[in-house]
Amino acid sequence: MARNSDKGSEFAVTEAKEVDNLENGEGVEERQVRVQRRQRNSGGVGGGAVVGSPDLLTIPGVGPRNLRKLVEKGFDGVAQLKQLYKEKFFGKSSQKMVEFLQSSVGIIHRNHAESITTFIKDSVDEELKDNGSDSDIKPAQKKRLTFCVEGNISVGKTTFLQRIANETLELRDLVEIVPEPIDKWQNVGPDHFNILDAFYAEPERYAYTFQNYVFVTRVMQERESSGGIKPLRLMERSVFSDRMVFVRAVHEAKWMNEMEISIYDSWFDPVVSSLPGLIPDGFIYLRASPDTCHKRMMLRKREEEGGVSLEYLQDLHEKHESWLFPFQSGNHGVLSVSKLPQDADWSLHPYIRDRVFYLDGDHMHTSIQKVPALVLDCEPDIDFSRDIEAKQQYARQVAEFFEFVKKMKEAPSSKVGENPAISNQPRVFLPHEGGLLMPGTQHFPESALKSLDFRRAMSYFSQ
Repeated sequence: MARNSDKGSEFAVTEAKEVDNLENGEGVEERQVRVQRRQRNSGGVGGGAVVGSPDLLTIPGVGPRNLRKLVEKGFDGVAQLKQLYKEKFFGKSSQKMVEFLQSSVGIIHRNHAESITTFIKDSVDEELKDNGSDSDIKPAQKKRLTFCVEGNISVGKTTFLQRIANETLELRDLVEIVPEPIDKWQNVGPDHFNILDAFYAEPERYAYTFQNYVFVTRVMQERESSGGIKPLRLMERSVFSDRMVFVRAVHEAKWMNEMEISIYDSWFDPVVSSLPGLIPDGFIYLRASPDTCHKRMMLRKREEEGGVSLEYLQDLHEKHESWLFPFQSGNHGVLSVSKLPQDADWSLHPYIRDRVFYLDGDHMHTSIQKVPALVLDCEPDIDFSRDIEAKQQYARQVAEFFEFVKKMKEAPSSKVGENPAISNQPRVFLPHEGGLLMPGTQHFPESALKSLDFRRAMSYFSQ
């Protein structure tokens, strides 16, 4: 017995080393033959034969112990793992399958669960490529969502899209990134005009021309990216932030006159209404102070932005806030409480529970009323090439937001475009003297509001 036990331990240690060997280039067939030979000599792991297809051992991260766990859970071969992926995890973040392997199958080491997930996903993707399409998976592809990533100049949108969305297990298989079409603004027509540079150099002359062309390029960009198959499309900014932030800013600065703003508005609504692809399923607002954005802009030194002042960034910040958070920007009016009911069928994950709200207010374009938005704090300067944990935290928040919006879209509602979770919510009044006033409650002073998080104040009223 002792000798068999020793052999089992020796086998496990050796097999663990061979997982590393495979990742370093050892052939799959060589490893499979070696593992089978050792299993026969040792009588299996722990002295008992391991039942199941030997093709499981070709998966990086599957050694004797993980093989036994997979077999015990009913996964006798690679084909069953592929079927699991197709039925439960296709079109979702790979993180979901990693969590399943750890929590339900019992894979202890996260890197093993990630290796198994990547292998299975790549195998399924390769099969789909060879077969053209798969009727069992095609319905999931129709549920593609679009999120628009909003934020001030130099808040970190490029970093977010490239480093967080592209380089994390939680998002890289989930998203297609559509960056802002800056290259189109810098190279217009056969004469290669730079309309972005012209706008910054003479804003009073080129404001309308530039904003008009920005809208056109966003329509072109939406059409070009509409055929993607990944479950989530992340688009940098939207026609709505163009109208509510940048067009409004140039109009107030008198760089766009009354005739031009009237022309802009006259075609904005009918064009948006006829192009539903421009209307996102959700927004992601990257939020940082104007001072922080200005410091980052100085560091990146984009040539066209040389004349952008801190005052201009402060104005853009205020317009982002008054568009998305009118209760915080001094834009007094009536707002709906965005807090979800406790008995909701689809609840917010703790990672994003205090970060999600709904676009609302009389100033909001009707097509995006009640659209959910996720706020990410981008004030800290984080080196995402080194701080892997921080990068994963941001990615997981986006992945959970995607799951939340996906479930919300699937939930039945009484009217198209109406969110059943908030349709019956009470309304909050923001009196001109400051503070909050809600029917049936006492006045909540502004001094107390400033010392509390807004959603904590909302929970005060709902208790």
